Amino acid sequence: MATPDVHPSPSSEPDWTDQVTDLVVDLVDSVRDKTTGPVLKVARGAVYGTVALIVVILLAIVGLAFLGRAIAIIPVAEWISYASVGIVFTLLGFFLWSKRVPT
Repeated sequence: MATPDVHPSPSSEPDWTDQVTDLVVDLVDSVRDKTTGPVLKVARGAVYGTVALIVVILLAIVGLAFLGRAIAIIPVAEWISYASVGIVFTLLGFFLWSKRVPT
């Protein structure tokens, strides 16, 4: 008499350990996407924004220096370049002063 097979073949029933593992992995991925996803986006934005701000400030400084040198080439008078750069900074200062919040 043949003994009945106590252990079913692996293909007849799905393995519950694989199902539980897949469920846990899916849950962890879902939680990670909902929590660290937005944080990573904000961090990237802060880093790229900081780098862009530094580049813009450096380009503005180099541009003002170039503008001063370009105006100084005019043989009329050198004081025109100093006056024009002074006017730009004065107007910028007046604008920023008007935007301040009084305490």
